[in-house]
This record gives sequence, structure tokens and C-alpha cells, in this order.
Amino acid sequence: MAIDMIDSDLAITRMVLFEVGQLERPLVRWIAEMKQVDPRVFDKLQQAWLERYEQKISSCYKITQQPLLQNVTLAHMPLAAAMMPELLNRQSLPRPPAWYRSFARTYQTNALGFITSSFLPKPVRMSDGSYYNRTPNNLREYFYSFSDSGTSLPDEKWFDQALQDCEKMERDIPHLLWLAREMVLREDAASSTESMDSRLELFQVPEAPQPSLKTLARYKEHLAKPEGIKDLEFARSFVREAFESSEKILTSWHLLKQPSLYRAAILPRFVRLVTGAVSRTQSVRKVAEAFLLSPSLYSFRFGGGENNGIMRLGRQKGLRYKNPPPVKSVKPDCHPCSSSLSSPTISSDIIAGCLWMIAAAADAVDLEWLLPACKKALAAEDVAIFNRLVATVGLIGTPDAIRGMVRLRARVRHATMFNALERSLAKAAAASGLTTVEAEELLAQEYELDSTSCHRLNLPDGYAAVLSIAGSGQGSIYYEGEKGDRISKLPPFVLEQEKCKALLKSMRSDAKAISADMLVHRYRLERSWLTGQTWTLRAFIERWLNHPLLGWLARRQIWLVAEPGGSIRTCLFGREATTVYDPDGNKASPLHPDTLLSLWHPLQKMSDDCKGSVVARWRETLERLDIRQPIRQVWRETYTITQAERESSPSSYRYAQRILGQAQVIEIGRKRGWRIRTLTAHIPSSEGAPWSLIIPAHGIYAEFRTGGVGYNDLGRSAPAFTHVMTDRVRFCILKDRGDWRFDGGRKLTPMKKPVRLADIDQIVFSEVMRDLDLMVSVAASNLKFDASSIQAVPELGKWRRQQGLSDIALPDEPHYGGLAQSRRQIIEALLPSLQEKGAVTLDDRHVIVTGRLHQYRIHLGSGEVIMVPQYRHLTLETLSHSTREEDIGDYQPLYDDDILNSILYRIALLQKDHKIRDKNILEQLRDG
Repeated sequence: MAIDMIDSDLAITRMVLFEVGQLERPLVRWIAEMKQVDPRVFDKLQQAWLERYEQKISSCYKITQQPLLQNVTLAHMPLAAAMMPELLNRQSLPRPPAWYRSFARTYQTNALGFITSSFLPKPVRMSDGSYYNRTPNNLREYFYSFSDSGTSLPDEKWFDQALQDCEKMERDIPHLLWLAREMVLREDAASSTESMDSRLELFQVPEAPQPSLKTLARYKEHLAKPEGIKDLEFARSFVREAFESSEKILTSWHLLKQPSLYRAAILPRFVRLVTGAVSRTQSVRKVAEAFLLSPSLYSFRFGGGENNGIMRLGRQKGLRYKNPPPVKSVKPDCHPCSSSLSSPTISSDIIAGCLWMIAAAADAVDLEWLLPACKKALAAEDVAIFNRLVATVGLIGTPDAIRGMVRLRARVRHATMFNALERSLAKAAAASGLTTVEAEELLAQEYELDSTSCHRLNLPDGYAAVLSIAGSGQGSIYYEGEKGDRISKLPPFVLEQEKCKALLKSMRSDAKAISADMLVHRYRLERSWLTGQTWTLRAFIERWLNHPLLGWLARRQIWLVAEPGGSIRTCLFGREATTVYDPDGNKASPLHPDTLLSLWHPLQKMSDDCKGSVVARWRETLERLDIRQPIRQVWRETYTITQAERESSPSSYRYAQRILGQAQVIEIGRKRGWRIRTLTAHIPSSEGAPWSLIIPAHGIYAEFRTGGVGYNDLGRSAPAFTHVMTDRVRFCILKDRGDWRFDGGRKLTPMKKPVRLADIDQIVFSEVMRDLDLMVSVAASNLKFDASSIQAVPELGKWRRQQGLSDIALPDEPHYGGLAQSRRQIIEALLPSLQEKGAVTLDDRHVIVTGRLHQYRIHLGSGEVIMVPQYRHLTLETLSHSTREEDIGDYQPLYDDDILNSILYRIALLQKDHKIRDKNILEQLRDG
């Protein structure tokens, strides 16, 4: 992108700016000296001059002083007023530069009896009537255009930097530079339309998060033209530069706020302006003086930051059309005081237009950079850009596009962004005749895993790297030596080979992607209890058991089998798809081809319950087979309607009147799919928009009411509340005027009509209450009960854990709920193995551990430790997950309960309290 400037013009411009610097630097020093006399010296000089001349004018014309008179007088204040010490009743003031004194004495005239000064005399003006030569309307504004340290006008250093910026921007971000220069060009009323690029008109689209069919048709028609491919490449390069640029520019109106990009864009116009003025005046000095005498348009002080090199020039007016549409007439009744005509202006925001052209092309190659751009916009919480990006990805609609959006969905917490992503995902799936869930299953990646869910990669010299799935679904890599034995790491001579580096890099990327995918699949499968999803046996085998990734998950879960004869039982699938096991771990009869399968929930009743508790039998079987479920089933907390809830129906107050940390409860709730609005001083409660969970398969949604508490003196611009107080839970009707499985819930309409709690499906009720229990228990367990917290949030006082308070069965104790009860059952099952290492007992709410030094009570809800009988709190730092597992060593059935794992670790630690070597813990034990 060449700059239309010749060397002689550049030389003349630099000469002028060098002279500007020579004139400004003495002025800056003088301004600093004046402010040493009084920081408000120019304000006081202006006020004193106004008072003196208002009196003189009133006396001369026999009129009373009026505000209008002050405004007229203010606009005619001479520069010489800054050299009048008598205005401040002083003998002298610092002496200004010689050029300033000469100009103030030479250019003074009388107009209407007022002593006035012409900041830009007629012979010096660059062009008559130019808006960028307007004079400051008062003395104070003039001097405040300059900084008292450094330069505030472009000088030779600014010019040299601008030349370097031009070269750098043309090399690094030429397409962004094109738009910046086009903005500067079209803002200038003196520029010709022939020099404008019509490409800016091409990318003008209506303001909307998704393209209309008309817009897509227009771009498809343009792509068929000879210049279409060239414009498509421009659109791709422009969007990529906007997201990959070091300038971190996401929207075009930020372009001219970037100093380097602004300097590169404004320089051609600035050179033309200066050389034209020199041509007319035939004097470098006079043009330089013009900058000093009319600084408002060229001063960096008004550019958004002091001395940042950004002027007002080029950023003042709207952008003109190359071929302007007809001028629109404004209705007089709408704008009675305005002009009857309005000049049309064009938008500089062309990212949407570029994206819609890319969407019209629908090339899968663009996904390589579009999906990372979506992640960047998501991290920046740029809602408008993110919605347009996912709309583009959705319109491309390939399997990779659907996979990418599914992974993005696991990260999105913002409601508007989530809704836009759901719509785009649903449209892409519907284009293939699938629901979103079916598309996720059919398009799940395999990552070259074999039937054992592993991928062995042969490396040089007989070594190998094996990609597998571990834990609750995390991608894991381990290494094998020359003899096939497992080794901790590869030797250096293998790692140093370039081929090995590339292979391992690709495998690590796959391991990271497997972890992300399994998180999505695990959550989707867990939510099948709310979506009511079922599978035929044939579809289940094809989509799940035969898939190396999904099959690993499916074989660790218990499935509910509904056979054609009406019998219902549970089973666990073996390595072969036709092999199933019953709750006792024995091989069961093969499944009927017409069997219907769903994920088993412990509240569901089965035909094989007659042999004893199915839950207990499955617990024993899983422990015997050493199977740890990625989605907890046999140890899952269940919640049923209480008598108090039947009486308070349709509202439940089970989790009312709890104090929670807002940031943490929001983070947990949004991960679980709840739509939560942060409570601030502007939105102090959720009455207008309750926290909600949409359950379209059952035609209902759950709502949870909360209100901000503490810090009652929050101002209007205050941040969010640090704490919230919970209130009632209700279920209300949800109408669907479309099909949520195919349209992404776009036509769902929440109604205000509540539903009786007794009419809610028991599994739906249990899962909603489990979410709330998780939110309440975790967010409450991290509350600080110190003096400052209780002073800020007085409601915390009733939960303050004083001596012996943990022994009192408070009905509103925030830490104890269904999660804690589940932990008690697990620890009770593990008690025989735990007691081999020391005395461990249980009461209703605590694990009691007897060490050699002290007895300890570990709260099942919060994991907090109290030393008995002093009831002194013992602070234990949380160690890494791997350390806890190594120390405990026994079977642990759950992956997703960090507090349970922490309790088990603390049990193992405190039984051997005489072997503790940590100084912090030892100091607390001695004090106890």
C-alpha cells in the first residue's frame, strides 16, 4: 500500500514541524514557570481581565452586566492578557518567549470597542473558513492546550516516528491501515470522491448479530463476479488482522485510538495540509506559527491521552459516501428545531460485512482461524463480535464447525452469548436434519483411539508414547521403553529428534482436546436426566459403545433398560457390546433388539428391586471391580419433596435465607447451565430476572430468587455485591412455539404461572435441588467469619462459628445439606479400611479422628477441622490432588467432590499427627 507522498513534500513537512518544536519548547517552559507562580494562574488572569473589561464596557455603553456580555467579552480576550501582572496585583510575571511577545503586540485590533486579538491573522491562515483553524474561544483554553512537560504539538520527532509507523503498519497490518486511512480520507471535506475506495460501501450491512437472507444472497452474487475472490481474500485478511494484531483491535472505531496506526493513517493528509499552507504563504515560519496560534485541532492533549501522538485532526466528523444516496428529508414534527436535511454518513465498522462474506463462501478452511477468534472474543467478553463470529461458524456448518461450537459452549457463561451460540449450533445441526444432541454424538472425534480407548505412537529407537483416557475423562500420555515397560519420561536423545518433537506436540494437543471433549460429553450425558434423552439399542451401540471416546464413558455408567415386555432393569456394559452385567456383577441375559436405554438415576424404580436395594448392590459391585464413575450414580445425592414444601407449594424455601459469596455461586451456577445476572447497586435483587434453569423437555423452568446484602452504602457506580441472600425456589411453565431440539430454544417463552411442586417429575426436582445444594454448600463453605466481614454483612453474624457452634444442629446452617449427607455415606462405607490406620468414628455431621496429640472433628459439609476439647480451628492447606490420592491409597468412588477428597486426606494426615513436620501445623498443634 503505497503512500502518495514525494520526498520534497516530506522534507518541507519536517522543516515546518522542526520549527514548531523550536517555537513550542520555550512556550512550554514559560507555562511551567507561570504555574509555579500559581497553579491556576491562567484561570485567575482570565477572570480578572473579564471583570475589568466588563466594568469598562458597562460604563462605556451604560448597560448592566449580563452573562451574555461575559461570553462575548471572553471570545475577544487578547493574548497580551497573559503579560499583565497588574491583573493579579503583582509587580511582574515570568517573561514569555520572544515570538509570543511580538505576536501579541503586532496583531491587536479594535472591534466594537473591544480590545481583541487575531490568533490567526489573514495572511497566515492556511485556508479561509477551515474548521480546523478555529481559534480557542478564551485564554484559559489556549494555554490548557499545552502540557507543562514535554511537547503537545507534532514536531520533527513525531514526524520521524510517523514515517516508521507507516513502514511497520504497511508490513504488519496493511488491511487495518487501509481502513484507518479511508476513515481519515472520508472525514476530510476537502478530499475528492475519486480517491475513495468503493470497498467500504461493499461491506456495509445492517446492524444485526446474524446476516439476513438478502445479505447472504448479495454476497454470494458478488463472489460469482471476477473481483469477488479478491474481495473475499481481503475480508479474510482484514478480520484475521483485527484479531491477531498486536494492537488488540476488535472494533473499527478503535483504530484511530491506536497511536502508531493513527500516525500512519494521518500522515499523508497531514503532509498535504502542511505543504499546501507553505505553498500559499511561501513561509515555513508562518505555517509553524499557525500551529502554535491555533493548537486545539493539533494538540495531543485532546487526543485521549497526554503526549500520545493522537490529534483531533481526522477524528471529528462523520465519514462521507463515495456515491452518496439521496439526501433524506427530516420530518419537521419530529425535529422542529433542527435542519430539514440530514447528510448521510457511512459506517467504518466493516467486520460484520467481512464475516458475512466469509459465511457466504462457506469454506471450511476458515475454521482454522475463526474458532480461535471466537475464543479470543469470548475471553474479552465482546458480545457483539462473539455473536457474529459464531453465526459465521454456524453458517459454514461442517462437522468441524459443529465440534468447535460444542467445545465453545462449555466455556460460555454470558447468557446472550450462550443463546447466540445455541441458535447457531442448532441451525448447523438442523441443516443436516439432526438435533443438536444427535449432531454432538455422531460427530464426536475419535483421535485415532483403538477399541481399548488408547492410541500407541511408535517413536525412534523402540520407544513409544501412549495416549489414553484417565480419571473422569482427562486425556493422558504415558511412555513405554524398549521392552514395553512403562517409564516416567523419555530419554533426551529421543526427545531431541525433530520428528519426535512434532509427534509428541500433536499428541499433547489431542490429549488436551480429549479432556475438553469429555467435559462436554459428560455434562451432556448428565443433563439427559433433564432432557429426557433415550436411545434405541442399535443407536446406542453405534454412537456410544463402538465409539472409542464415548465408549469409555458409557462402560463406566449404569444404564436403565426398558424391554418390550415392560420389564425394567439396570445393567453395566462390558468390553463387548453384547455383554451386560447385572447389579451383582454377574453376566445378564443379552438385551432385546427393541430395547430402549437411558442413563439410570437412583430414584428410578426397577423390576430387579425385589432382590434388595439396587443402589447398595451396585455400590458393592463397583467397589469390587474398582470402577470410578465419571458421572456419579450410585453415590448420587437425591432430593425428595418434604412435607414443609408441600405446604409452601408452589414455592420451596429449602435454601432460603442463606448468605453466599456472589462471585463463587455465580461461577458454579453458570457452569451448571443456570442463567444468572450479577446483582449490583443498579440491580439489587433478582425479582425482575430470577436466576433460572430452562428445562424445555418438561415444559418448565426453575427460578431462584436472590438479593444483594451488605455494603448498603454502595454508590450508583459501585461494583457488584460481594454477597447475596437466597430466597424461594419455584417451577414455572415454559411454552415452546417451535421445537427446542432443532431451533436452539429460540422460541421458548417463560411464563409466570407456577407449577405445584408435587406435579414436578421427581428426578427433575431432585436434580434442580442438587444444583442448588451444590451452589449453596460450596459458596457458603468459603465465607469468612472475621470482624470485617460481619461488619460489612451483618447477616453473617448468626452463622459465625463460635466455640461449640458446630455441635448445634442449626436448621439454617449453610454448610450442611445433601452433599454432606452423601459424603457421610461414602466415608461410612470406607470406615473399615480407614480404621486400620487409627480411630475414626462418625456422628451426624462430623468425622471424629483420634490422633496421638489431639482429637479432631472434621465437618462433613465444609471440611473444616476443629481440635477437641479446645474447639480451636485448625488451618490445613489444601495439597495437590495427586498427593492426596497417593496418601489415601484406598478406593475412592468419586472424582468431582474436592471437599470429600480433602476430608479423606485430612483423616489420613491427622491419624498420624505425631509425624507431621509442617511448621505451620505444628505451631497450631502446640498452641492447642
